[in-house]
Amino acid sequence: MAINIIIVDDKRINREVVKGKLMAYKEIKIIAEAKNGVEFLKQLKETKVLPDVVLMDLEMPEMDGIETIQIATAAYPQIKFIVLTVFEDTNRIFESIKAGANGYLLKEDSAVNIIDAITNVYEHNGIPMNPAIAHKTMDLLRQMPVHTYREQEENDKIDINNAGLSDREMAVLKEMSSGKNYKAIGEKLFISPLTVRKHASHIYEKLHVSCRVQAVNIAHKKKWFG
Repeated sequence: MAINIIIVDDKRINREVVKGKLMAYKEIKIIAEAKNGVEFLKQLKETKVLPDVVLMDLEMPEMDGIETIQIATAAYPQIKFIVLTVFEDTNRIFESIKAGANGYLLKEDSAVNIIDAITNVYEHNGIPMNPAIAHKTMDLLRQMPVHTYREQEENDKIDINNAGLSDREMAVLKEMSSGKNYKAIGEKLFISPLTVRKHASHIYEKLHVSCRVQAVNIAHKKKWFG
C-alpha cells in the first residue's frame, strides 16, 4: 500500500520540484497539495482520505508551517509531519519540533533522502533529519535546561479548578482544542486575532507550557471539554 502524501508550500515551483523528486517512487502517492496552512487544514476537513505524511514548508502567507503543524497535530495526531525548508535557523528548528514535527529536511536534499525520511517516519516512527540540521538540534538540546521531576509533578496536578484560567481563556482554549486558528477563534468569540494571541499567551503561562500543542494536550488529558 502506498504512503499518502500532501505537499504544502506557497510557491508552485517548489511543489513541482518536490513532486518531480517523488513521482518515480511507487511506494509514494501524492494525494493533494496546498499553498498555505489555511488551505491545507480545509483539505483535511473535507477529504475522505487523510495523508500519512505531510511535507511542510515553514514560511507561508496566511498561516505558516509551525502554526499549521500545531493545529493539525492536535486534531489529527496520526499524521506525520516532515518540515521541508531552506532554513537552518536554530530557533525555527526548535519551534518546529515543539509544534510536533516528526522530521526536518532541506529542500536541497535528494529524492532518495526524502523518500528514506518518509519511509522512516511512517514505518518506524523515526525522526529523520538532514545531517546539518541534526547537528544544530543536538547543540540546541545541550543548551536546554533539564526539567525536574517536581516540575512534571506540578503539571500533573493541574486541573480545571486550580489552573487559574478565566472564562474567556477557557473559551479560547476550547476553540484551540478544536483546531481553529487565531482568526477563526476571534470570529467565533467576537474578538480580534491579536486579542486571541494575548489570551493564548496567558494560557501558556498559567499552564506552564510553551505552545498550543502542550496546552491542548493538557486539556485533552484532563478532559476539560468532554
